[in-house]
Amino acid sequence: MNFAESFKIALDAIWVNKMRSLLTMLGIIIGISSVIAVVALGSGSEAVIGQEFESFGVNRLFVTTSYSEEITSRDRLNHADVDAIERSFPEVIKAMTISVSGSGQIKGRQNQDPISVSLNGVNERYNSIEDIKLLHGRFLVEADIKAKRAVAVVDASLATELFGRTDVVGERLTITSRSSMSYIIAGVYEAPMTSFSNIPGFEMPKTVHVPYTLLERLYGIGDRVNGVEINLVMEADQKAVVEDIKALLERRHDNIGQEKYMVFSAEEQLETVNRVLGLLTTVIGAIAAISLIVGGIGVMNIMLVSVTERTREIGIRKALGAKRKDILMQFLVEAVIVALIGGVIGTVLGIAFSFGIAWVIKIPPSTSLGTILLAWLFSAGVGVFFGIYPANKAAKLDPIEALRYE
Repeated sequence: MNFAESFKIALDAIWVNKMRSLLTMLGIIIGISSVIAVVALGSGSEAVIGQEFESFGVNRLFVTTSYSEEITSRDRLNHADVDAIERSFPEVIKAMTISVSGSGQIKGRQNQDPISVSLNGVNERYNSIEDIKLLHGRFLVEADIKAKRAVAVVDASLATELFGRTDVVGERLTITSRSSMSYIIAGVYEAPMTSFSNIPGFEMPKTVHVPYTLLERLYGIGDRVNGVEINLVMEADQKAVVEDIKALLERRHDNIGQEKYMVFSAEEQLETVNRVLGLLTTVIGAIAAISLIVGGIGVMNIMLVSVTERTREIGIRKALGAKRKDILMQFLVEAVIVALIGGVIGTVLGIAFSFGIAWVIKIPPSTSLGTILLAWLFSAGVGVFFGIYPANKAAKLDPIEALRYE
């Protein structure tokens, strides 16, 4: 008996018992569809995060003191450290700013709740670090920083919410943080759209850019620096620059080897996020794949029932000259076909599920041909693994005993 004949007999046997075959495939279908959906959504999430980091700028660094170590006043960063960094790496630093973060509230229009905003204290070069698209007015200038002027650059959605229009340059707004302060709007920028902006219920925080010197005075920070943002030239070796900056700060503060400073690179953060997402996808996919084992056991169970039901058929085939390998091939092919059909159906459902979920949460699903082929190969492997025992049992039946079986 050749493979083609075994294939035809297997299809006939599956077609005769359509409902039983479908129920047998159910575990395989659920397992494969779950794995395909999880991998597709995980890959799509990685792609979205990668796009966000690219728009954020993968050549950015953020310098700060360590959160986990005991920091003394001697270890804290100051303005002189910032100047030293800029002097030491002029060939790789494209733009640099001290970063002071804060938060506040703006009184809304009549009968509206106060609006929470994030205050971003930066210098005039920040728009070279982050691509800020101005719609009206200007960004901060050096004179604003030196004079600690109460000027602000707001996003268009905030301007519309407060004034009903976007062209609000010269208007005043009062932000309450440590104390209430009136700011003149110097510019209006277009809030960047991200892949998360369209997620239901997700709202991008409204950021107001102001001179960092003003926030230093407002919060009583003085010469202390909590963070520094740096934009490197594209050709820069980020890892080398990170280590060099840490070494420079440790020498200046005489705490070499004590890990008092952290220098984050966007590239490293992207790698970390992708590793975590990859691990989560693998773990969830492995959990989903457990149903494949259940499906495989179902295949083996039904194949054992099939062997019992077709004992006389096996005896007749052996009496007519069928060899042990022919019987083995017949039942093994049937098990593999059952698993493969379940794998194909599961793949279609998994892709459909992933596209449906991705459409709801607004991320692009990513299903590769390699993943689909791997799913089908795994399905066939399940059929072989769990079909070998029933097939071997059928092949070892004594033809005389099989012919006498009622």
